[in-house]
Amino acid sequence: MRLQLATDGYLQDVPYPPQFHREMMPAWLDAVTRGLGEAGPNLSQPFRWCELGCGAGLNALVTAAVHPLAEVVAIDADATQITRLQRDAETIGLGNLQAIHADFVSIAEEHVGKPFDVIVMHGVLSWISPAARQAVLRFIARRLRPGGLVYAHYMTHPGLSAAAAAQRLVRQAATQVADSSIEGAQSGLALLSQMEKAGAGLFVAAPQERQRLAAARGQSPASLAHELLPTHWEPFHVSDMIEAFQAVGCRYIGSATPIDNIDAVSLPAAIHSLMSQARGAAMAETMRDIARNQSYRRDLYRMGGKPLSSPAHLSALAAQVIAALPGAPNGGGLTFQTPIGPVEGEAALFGPLLKALANSPQNLASLVQATAVPMHPALLNQATQMLIWAQLAHPVLTNPPPVKDIAALNCLLAAYDAKYFVVPALGTALPSSNAESSL
Repeated sequence: MRLQLATDGYLQDVPYPPQFHREMMPAWLDAVTRGLGEAGPNLSQPFRWCELGCGAGLNALVTAAVHPLAEVVAIDADATQITRLQRDAETIGLGNLQAIHADFVSIAEEHVGKPFDVIVMHGVLSWISPAARQAVLRFIARRLRPGGLVYAHYMTHPGLSAAAAAQRLVRQAATQVADSSIEGAQSGLALLSQMEKAGAGLFVAAPQERQRLAAARGQSPASLAHELLPTHWEPFHVSDMIEAFQAVGCRYIGSATPIDNIDAVSLPAAIHSLMSQARGAAMAETMRDIARNQSYRRDLYRMGGKPLSSPAHLSALAAQVIAALPGAPNGGGLTFQTPIGPVEGEAALFGPLLKALANSPQNLASLVQATAVPMHPALLNQATQMLIWAQLAHPVLTNPPPVKDIAALNCLLAAYDAKYFVVPALGTALPSSNAESSL
C-alpha cells in the first residue's frame, strides 16, 4: 500500500470541501418538527446548537450569524478546518460560535457544559468507525437536553446495497496506485468505469449503479475522495439506526426531508395499503426505504418527550410564518418531481396559497382562509411542507438580525465559492442564483 488514506475513517491529506445543508438550520428544523406534531427548538429564546463533524463550518457560521442569541458549537477532528473556522468566526465578529478541535471519542467522555437543544451531523455516521459511532451516541446521551432534537444523515439500504462492492473496489485501487486521496479516488473511479464499459454484471443487475457512476464523475475531486475512500464506509438499515438511538433515549420522529414524511407523494400508490402491516417506526421506515429504494436518510430524533396534543399541534402550525421564494409562481398548479415520479399539485389547492404568498409572508392561520372553501389544517400542513421541500417557500424568523451583520459572512461564502447567500429574514442561506432577490 502506497497511501495511508484515513485514520479512524477520516482522510488525512485533503480537507472536506465547504458545504451548506439547509436541513440542519434551526428554522428548517423548527418548521419540519411542527409539521410532524413535535416541539422543535424555540428560536425566540437563547438556545444551544452543536454540529459534530463540521468540516469548514458553513452551517455553524450561518446559524451563529442569523441567531445572535444562540450558542453555536462546531466540532471536528481536522485541526486545519477548525483553525480556519475560528479565524472566519473572528473575522466576521461572531462571538457566539465556538470551534473545537477534537475527535468523537474524546468529546464523548466530557460531561462539562450546558446541554444542547439541537445536535446535528451530516456526512458523518456512515463514514466513521464503529467505535466513533458509539462515541457519538454517548455524546448525545450525555449532552442533549430532555426534549432536544438530533439531525442524523447517513447512507442506507437498499439504495446503496449494490454500491458497496463498487466502493470497495475504488478504495482497493486507490491504496495500490495513488500517492494522494484525490489521485486515488480518480484512479479507482477510472477502473470502475472501465469495468462498466466492459459489461460488468453489477451494472447489468443494478442499472442505478450506472447512474451513480455517472454522477460520481461529475463530483469535485475532494468530495469524491471523502465519499468513497474512508475505511469504514457503510450503509445502514434504518431499523438498526432507530434501535441505536432508542438505546440512548432518543425516539425517531420523522425525516428532515419533508416529502419523506408524506406517503401520498413519496410512495407508490399500491404500497399505501401495505403500510398498515407495519408494527412500529423501525418496520414502517424499513418498508418506506424499500419502496423508495432509499440511498440517504436525514433522520430526526428527540430525547424523550411526547408528540404535541392536537390543540397544541394546531396552535404551533397556525403560528408558523412562511414566505414565497424567488421563482415561485403566483398561482396555478404545480408539478413536483418526487421519488415516485412527477406528482401534480392541483391548482385548486396550491393556486390560492401561491397567490397569497406572492403578496406577503403569511402565517398558516391566515392561509387556512386562502381558498374558497377553507382547507383542513392537515391538508394545509402537507401542502406547505411540500412548498418548503420544493424550495418555493421557506419559514420566516420572527426577529431576524440586522442585514449589516450578514454582509461579511456573505463575502466569506463568496470567497469559498459556496454558491449560497445568507437571507437574514429566513434564517438560512439560499442558492446564490436567487437569494439576493429574496427577503
